[in-house]
Amino acid sequence: MANRNDSRGFTLVEVVVALAIVAIGMLAVFKTIGDTVNNVSTLRDRSFAAWIADNRITEVRLSGQMPSVDQTEGDLDYAGRRWHWIARVSQTPVDGLRRIDLSVRREGDAEDSSLISLAGFIGATATSTGSSPTPWN
Repeated sequence: MANRNDSRGFTLVEVVVALAIVAIGMLAVFKTIGDTVNNVSTLRDRSFAAWIADNRITEVRLSGQMPSVDQTEGDLDYAGRRWHWIARVSQTPVDGLRRIDLSVRREGDAEDSSLISLAGFIGATATSTGSSPTPWN
């Protein structure tokens, strides 16, 4: 009988190297999943902040009053979280037209770290309550 030295199977070194390669691949996958979760959370909060800013500008437009040129701020609960908004109203070069710059951040975030800044305009014709000079009959 001949002595056979061609045994089949993997050596311990080959198995350890294969496990190391799989472990490195899994770490990359887990890091990607973690980054995706963080991105989704940030995008969700930015969407909520944009809705809050848009709603606040709409409230000013629907009030029927021309806003005064100043800065106002407030807090509100929205989507299970506390938010802080700052509205800055400025006069534009056009008479009867004002600009509203609104920034929104999560409560507890640094004051200079707004998630969203949104600008809107309001004109004197949008706030007037008089009858229209145009006959619509």
